[in-house]
Amino acid sequence: MKVIETVNELILNKELKPKNYPGAIHPKKIEQPTWLTGTILTILKDETISPKVIYASSKKLALHLHNRHVPLEAEDIKLKLQEVRSRLQIDDTKHLSNEELLQDPKAKALFRSLCYNWAPISYDKYTCLTYLVGRSVPEYTVLYRIFKEIVDNDKSFIPKTLFDFGSGIGTVMWSASQFWANSIKEYYCVDISSDIQKLSEYLITKATPAINPNYIFYRQFLPSTSIRTYDIVVSAYSLLELLNQKARIETIMKLWQKTEQYLVIVEPGTRVGYKIINEARDFILNYGSEIEGAHVFSPVSKILV
Repeated sequence: MKVIETVNELILNKELKPKNYPGAIHPKKIEQPTWLTGTILTILKDETISPKVIYASSKKLALHLHNRHVPLEAEDIKLKLQEVRSRLQIDDTKHLSNEELLQDPKAKALFRSLCYNWAPISYDKYTCLTYLVGRSVPEYTVLYRIFKEIVDNDKSFIPKTLFDFGSGIGTVMWSASQFWANSIKEYYCVDISSDIQKLSEYLITKATPAINPNYIFYRQFLPSTSIRTYDIVVSAYSLLELLNQKARIETIMKLWQKTEQYLVIVEPGTRVGYKIINEARDFILNYGSEIEGAHVFSPVSKILV
């Protein structure tokens, strides 16, 4: 990657501040969906859920998501077990297997303290509502800004089809409809949770601008074939839910194969999220290099939350 000569000169002369570098995004405040608050309150009333109680739950869930790490790989686990042996001064001459080692209470406790206890989140009905309360506005804001950047910098892009991996409560559809409501005729939404799909179906009936429900297709798994492509493919806050790096890379490859023009990948603005974005970016740059004109449109991560 080469720095533009004029920019490089300004950096060397200390005339360019980081916040003003070319390509920096200074987004204006985003107006939140006017229909959303009232809809959430109606749902909570119908479900006889206290707003105060679910708000507290949503803060806990948001904190958990923010602090999430990727699952440990097999090699990481091996290194952690070696550390346990070293710190407890386990006699290697006994040739204890890892299973036998972890039968020791001290070794097991130390191993657990060294390892991040990753587990998939089960999105049942209450967890879906908790997610809606805590994450709908931040996610909508991020996605709105991303789509606006595409609109501002690529006037010729008018998508007719959208593919949403890990579609959740539907924030991708809400934000995309602010720009392409008249052009998109198919929203293909993939999410393994049937409860969150039901919630998304209900929410979209309240969203503005209105989206024709006949344009929306819900599925629980990625299609087995990559023949069909979509103008814009989105994976928002979904890669951290996958079991390991192999699953993430395989998913990114499938999404890339389904991409006609834009592949949008969004993860939390944390160190872990940044790592996942770079992992996807590096894979696309290598795998996509075979396709003429394939490039990273906007690698700026400051707008991610």
